[in-house]
Amino acid sequence: MSSTRTVIVGAGIVGLCTAYELLQQGRDVVVLDRESTLDGASAGNAGLFSIGHAPLTKPGASWRGLRWMLDSRSPLWIRPSLSPALLRWLWTFHNHCTPEHLERATRTLCALGWRTVQALERILDLEGIDCFYRRCGWMDLILDERNLDAAQREGRALARYGYRTDRISGNELRRRDGAYRDEVAGAIHYLDSAIVHPGLLLRGLLAAVRTRGGSVRLGCDVAGFERAHDGRCVGARLRNGEVIEGSSVVLAAGIWSDPLASQLGIALPMQAARGYHVQLEGTGILPRNGGVMHETFVAFNPMGSQLRLAGTLEIGPTGRPWMRKRLDALTTAARRYLHGIDQAHITAEWAGYRPCTADGMPLVGPVPTIPGLFVGTGHAMMGLVLGPVTGRILCADICGTRHEIDPELLDCMRPHRLRTSRAA
Repeated sequence: MSSTRTVIVGAGIVGLCTAYELLQQGRDVVVLDRESTLDGASAGNAGLFSIGHAPLTKPGASWRGLRWMLDSRSPLWIRPSLSPALLRWLWTFHNHCTPEHLERATRTLCALGWRTVQALERILDLEGIDCFYRRCGWMDLILDERNLDAAQREGRALARYGYRTDRISGNELRRRDGAYRDEVAGAIHYLDSAIVHPGLLLRGLLAAVRTRGGSVRLGCDVAGFERAHDGRCVGARLRNGEVIEGSSVVLAAGIWSDPLASQLGIALPMQAARGYHVQLEGTGILPRNGGVMHETFVAFNPMGSQLRLAGTLEIGPTGRPWMRKRLDALTTAARRYLHGIDQAHITAEWAGYRPCTADGMPLVGPVPTIPGLFVGTGHAMMGLVLGPVTGRILCADICGTRHEIDPELLDCMRPHRLRTSRAA
């Protein structure tokens, strides 16, 4: 076994970016993933590289979610259940929907935003990955004129962290881009963000990791972990009994991270929030920018000759069949904002699970009770955006070097401390 080998469980954006950064530092890496293709939550993302994005835990979000429980077509739908784990998650989520938590979380996410776009652009430049990446910002596309002022205030709140926004009237929007319907009242343009094709980015990262000497094994179902006599985590054990040894292990398996961590006595409480996307061809005029349809929370992103529509959060048990009405809601919403939706044909459909923590922040860093084990999960809808900077943070943690990110709101042990303090 190499004394510098890291075993990474999960070949999503976090796992591959971590592998890439470690290879840059001269370490050996082995990446393992249960799926045989890169079609997980990272590849299914809307492709909006929206830096400085706020977490799910905005004030009022919990009450809005309760109202939406009555409508299975709503942007956030929680499947009714008396599951103790779900009820604990909902209560913790509600308690974090405060202005104070939003301020702390936004400050951390905005700091991560500048670093993640820098990390991604460095990788794209070094590797020449063609994934339709454009630093053109994204549009908060608004149908109801009464929502424009509040949306503008929300964007301007990020100015203290250096983020720029621009308010655009509906007429000016259509003068610049003929893809928008006359009913659109205007938009808030988030100027510092970017758009990207997630699937092409993942494939490019996979190729870069292999080219630089890393090993990526797809279709490897990790069943557990290996421990040394002193308790250190020294490898992953596959379902077939094979052991992949390493001096450190990174758990970046999305929603599947919690059941794996539980074998080590570590709780990473998350809820699986299923999202959907459809890929359209033949819309006629494609929008020049990606964005979000403000009233429906549906994201849109031009990818070559196609348009991706993505969105919805469906919280419930994993493994249930797709809900066709939630998938169809994407195109229904887009008809109100964009031309050409009715004449387009669907080329692909997707559904996958996003790992959502109850406080809206990811779980990143070392597990202090188990030397050699590191965690990178719980990014919810921000996995694509925060993947590159998460890779840098984990690389620094593994190599014992310093990074500039305050770990308090990313600490993977904070759910345990939260439960302990409340029990006391």
